[in-house]
Amino acid sequence: MSGKNLIPIKIPTRIGFLSFMGDVMGCGVIRVITPYLLLNYLNLPGIPIHTQYFSNYIGEVGFYKNFSFLQFQRSATEQHLRIHRDFRMRIQPKCKIPLIYEIDDLLTDIPEWNFAHKYYAENIQHIEAMMRESNAIIVSTEPLKKAYQKYNRNIIVCENHLPKFIWGDIYPKHNYYKEGEKIRILWAGSQNHFKHQLMKDAPDGGDFGPKLMDFIRKTTKVYDWCFMGALPLELENIKHEVNFYQWRNTFEYPRYLKNIDADMAIAPLQKGIFNECKSGIKALEFTAIGIPGIYSRIYPYKGMTIQCSNEEEMLSEIEKLASDVDLRRQVWEKDYSTAKSQLWWEEDGNLRKYVDLYLSTMNRRLP
Repeated sequence: MSGKNLIPIKIPTRIGFLSFMGDVMGCGVIRVITPYLLLNYLNLPGIPIHTQYFSNYIGEVGFYKNFSFLQFQRSATEQHLRIHRDFRMRIQPKCKIPLIYEIDDLLTDIPEWNFAHKYYAENIQHIEAMMRESNAIIVSTEPLKKAYQKYNRNIIVCENHLPKFIWGDIYPKHNYYKEGEKIRILWAGSQNHFKHQLMKDAPDGGDFGPKLMDFIRKTTKVYDWCFMGALPLELENIKHEVNFYQWRNTFEYPRYLKNIDADMAIAPLQKGIFNECKSGIKALEFTAIGIPGIYSRIYPYKGMTIQCSNEEEMLSEIEKLASDVDLRRQVWEKDYSTAKSQLWWEEDGNLRKYVDLYLSTMNRRLP
């Protein structure tokens, strides 16, 4: 919102949020469904807020009269574009509300080894058209804003947060670690961080390099390696030597992640524009379950205590952190200090900021 001369909205009024969802499992839950649930309870005197989201399009003009915004979240296909244009050309002139494209990833530059590459590459022209024809784009990071500016100059950054009502209070693991216990090292994420098992002919790649893979193979008796959500193909032959946990839906995920009872976590990301545009959601998650993380030195993890420029550094930091409970405490405390203001939707005015960011697409703000 910097640089904009925003006009305060008048009171009394009401604000209605409406989203047509392209993803109801991952970023759609984090960025739309969760804040929508919480916004219904946000106390802004004289400004009641109501929210709705759908997967199916509604073509009746009168339906939109009580909404302040319509956004298309992660839309990509030709059918999405037809719906987007129907609203823009037939309905928007009558209801006079902004049309917003909401996105949390760089869909225009997904690595070829990533399972999502083929789908979005085939639909790139539809994605680009929707971004160009929207009144605004809402993204999660500054690098993502910069990457999409060639399509639309009105781009707003709305950071990711976690819902405290689902994640609960933080209980730092170092407070109840018992000396002599085998250290549990966590990685959590989707299969899209690795070459997918269904893509036998895809180029090699992924966020785990060969040295890290080899280190894990050699240390399964030293550490309890815990993978939640996915396991690299290259480690399938030692699957019985590591702890593998199936993925859970977004509302179950925090409880299962906590129950793994890890002591520390790793978050390697391959260098490249796609990962540079990602948000630091893993840093928030690991901080929220009370463990320190070891991160790649890349934009999403800026400010986190331990950042590594290469695999050698990451292996060294793993060994240091695993061997020293006091160091794990110090690192988590620094990480928490860095992440605290961004951590929860319900704290630090983050829900109010969310409303203001959307109002800024109309050059408005809260009083």
